[in-house]
Amino acid sequence: MEEPISRAKQLRGQLAVGVRRQLTQPLARQLPLSALRRYHRLRRQAVPSRYTDADPTRLIEVDPDQLTHSLLESIPSHPQWGRVVNGQWDHNAERFADRAVVRGIIQYFDEGLPWRETALFDAYLDQLDRFGNAWGYTSLAAFETRTREVEALYQSLREQGYRRQHELDASLRGDRVAVLTSEINVDIGRDGELYWRSYGQHRLAIAQQLDIERVSVVVHRRHHQWQAVRDRLRASGSANSLDPAHRNHPDLRPLIRWCPDKD
Repeated sequence: MEEPISRAKQLRGQLAVGVRRQLTQPLARQLPLSALRRYHRLRRQAVPSRYTDADPTRLIEVDPDQLTHSLLESIPSHPQWGRVVNGQWDHNAERFADRAVVRGIIQYFDEGLPWRETALFDAYLDQLDRFGNAWGYTSLAAFETRTREVEALYQSLREQGYRRQHELDASLRGDRVAVLTSEINVDIGRDGELYWRSYGQHRLAIAQQLDIERVSVVVHRRHHQWQAVRDRLRASGSANSLDPAHRNHPDLRPLIRWCPDKD
């Protein structure tokens, strides 16, 4: 099969990948999380209604099966770690299981289809056509390399379980901003729903397929109504202020430990 994109688009994709590898990723590997925390505190002091009380850099453990829907197609292009956002954005979700990457992984590992007959191949071609690159690769020939990476990821998760990315990558320090872009990123809707937002969709899809119990995620947005739940819990100092359905919510567990039930 010939290259599905023009030379001009391929060059644009190579430029984008080069910028990420030579500029944004090295910067993220150097920038300390403490700087992001300080910046967040200043913004919260200035506009408390728009920023959460939660540490925006904190990883939380969630059941991957809770991430049933995706907001990728409607998210803003800029990061929103620590933001509180009102509106209807959490009503724009799509089923995570319907994503081409998820279907492709199931087709290969469960149904035995060759990679090039799966939806993952279609997704790879679509990424090349739209952006000039697909998950860091800029040619059709590199698809085989990408599939070997997915197979290695599957084997790692099946044999060793889920581990945080800085535990797997010696060059990735746990106290640097790069940790946030290496883990699965989520948003939290008005009723506490967890939505996959960006990063780690292959990892999440495989974790769901292998029935892995917990994965690490970092939260971008919280809906204004969900933040109000956090605020009430912090103000009351008691888990009795919570809806029973929320008492084991992963975003609230640190607060429940911090302000245990006084009754």
